[in-house]
Amino acid sequence: MKYFYFIILILLVGSLFVFTNLNHEMISVDLFFTNIEGITKGFALVFSLLIGAIVSLMLQLPILLRRANKNKEKSIDESST
Repeated sequence: MKYFYFIILILLVGSLFVFTNLNHEMISVDLFFTNIEGITKGFALVFSLLIGAIVSLMLQLPILLRRANKNKEKSIDESST
């Protein structure tokens, strides 16, 4: 278990490296108010995955923090009794 996260990190970085190198075709990204040209498919894919992970983390933070506070309150209540 000690090296589990390290192996997962290496696999993730390796897969992102493969995505960027194998998808080197230039595309244009059309957003709501702007058009970005000259981006490779691999970079667009990696960037969209990264943005999705950041948005997911930000949406889950209130739930994770609330759960941590409840656990602290329970441990304080149990230690005082």
